[in-house]
Amino acid sequence: MRACSWWSVWYIWLISLANFSVYTVRYAVLDWGPTLLTQAKHVELAHAGWMVAAFELAGLVGMLSCGWLTDRVFGGRGIRACFFYMVLAGLSILLFWKAPGESRILNTLFLCASGFFIYGPQALVGIIAANLATKRAAASASGLTGLFGYASTLLSGWGLGWLVEAHGWNAGFAGMLVITAIGAVLFLLGWNAKADGYAEAR
Repeated sequence: MRACSWWSVWYIWLISLANFSVYTVRYAVLDWGPTLLTQAKHVELAHAGWMVAAFELAGLVGMLSCGWLTDRVFGGRGIRACFFYMVLAGLSILLFWKAPGESRILNTLFLCASGFFIYGPQALVGIIAANLATKRAAASASGLTGLFGYASTLLSGWGLGWLVEAHGWNAGFAGMLVITAIGAVLFLLGWNAKADGYAEAR
């Protein structure tokens, strides 16, 4: 990414690290969702599968809304939209954690809300990186964010499994909240990033 200005490179690394947090939470729910729901919330396995599917569907809507808000509200500055989405994702996970297990409606609602808010940043990070890198280094920037995203499976898979086995699901929820908070802070550090790097490139 030598063709990028130094500030673009800084922000690309920043959102790549944030993407690690985004994907950690996403894969944690996808990989552990049925187990989490049956063990921590005492949901029947068949119903747990539908709840995880609803999480995914809500995520698709979250992707569309985050893109629209980035263009209409944040002037193309996707990092700002991602910050708000990560904060709300953390709030949704907290509410899901604390919701009583017997309330299927509340648990489904909060789980869908977490999917809605976590999928927005997931959809935007690669686009943000490509815009900052401009066409001269867009592929490299997107590849870097993707590398951090898929590296997150080490934490969401092995790491969360170890944490839950050693300390229980309350520790697992707390761990997801910490990861979400880290992602929000990283996006906040990129608040001043421009919508793209083309003006600087010129």
